[in-house]
Amino acid sequence: MTQPTFRVDVCKEQFVFSAAHFITFAGDICERIHGHNYGVRVSVEGPLDENRYVVDFIALRDAVLVQTQALDHHVILPRDHREILVSQDDKETTVRFRERRWVFPNEDAIIMPVVNTTAEEIARVIAERVREQTMEQFGHALSFIEVAVDENCGQWGVCRLPWKLSE
Repeated sequence: MTQPTFRVDVCKEQFVFSAAHFITFAGDICERIHGHNYGVRVSVEGPLDENRYVVDFIALRDAVLVQTQALDHHVILPRDHREILVSQDDKETTVRFRERRWVFPNEDAIIMPVVNTTAEEIARVIAERVREQTMEQFGHALSFIEVAVDENCGQWGVCRLPWKLSE
């Protein structure tokens, strides 16, 4: 007989962040800077513990809130893009794409370890950070974490990662 699997999903009204970004697409087109009111949903799957739940909803909620609040009201920039070049000095973050240039105060910019600031890549970073933040508390019994980022009322980018890091 197949054992049941269990999952916890958290999708709270507070899991919203407003941020600006721009991406490249179709090979070499760089869109204009614009913003979204992003929404986030997080799921984790694993066995039931001695209390008969997968994880504590509140602990998962709090970990997600840390991530969404950190992104709120910032411009999100890619660290690893081959043509969007991001640099910082002690006061400003400068971004270049060919002949275009943007300058932001450092406190307004978040440089993410992504190639492009798509919803899918933002979901991956949030998933990695929530997993890292909760690993000690939740242990190694979980099988996956999935994060979905909604950038436009029903347009979701989703990343599903194994819970355990490769050894």
